[in-house]
Amino acid sequence: MELKEFHAVIEAEVEFTREELRQLAQMASEHYDGRCKAAANFGGFLYGFRNMLGDEPSVAVQVTWRQLDMLCKIAEAENVFAMIGSMPLRGELGTKLHKIIESMRDYSQAINRGTR
Repeated sequence: MELKEFHAVIEAEVEFTREELRQLAQMASEHYDGRCKAAANFGGFLYGFRNMLGDEPSVAVQVTWRQLDMLCKIAEAENVFAMIGSMPLRGELGTKLHKIIESMRDYSQAINRGTR
């Protein structure tokens, strides 16, 4: 066995509003994928994020690549929900999440290539 090198694993601090978390939890709970559903259930990360809100209008949380990736998958259903009128943000969530995950990817690549 030989150690080749180290790689940094990046987490992003993301601020979510109460409404964004509500919509993500709703989409997750009705998602076809059981892992997405589990994120909104007791013990899931979305459930935890919502609990962290307390009485505040928004909450900043540490989010992993896998969590962001799952949130992007959950948000794919956003346009369907928007058509039936239960998602007032209408496509904004998916766009915001994709921008965050792209920034996270770029930052991670820069750190792990030693260019930052």
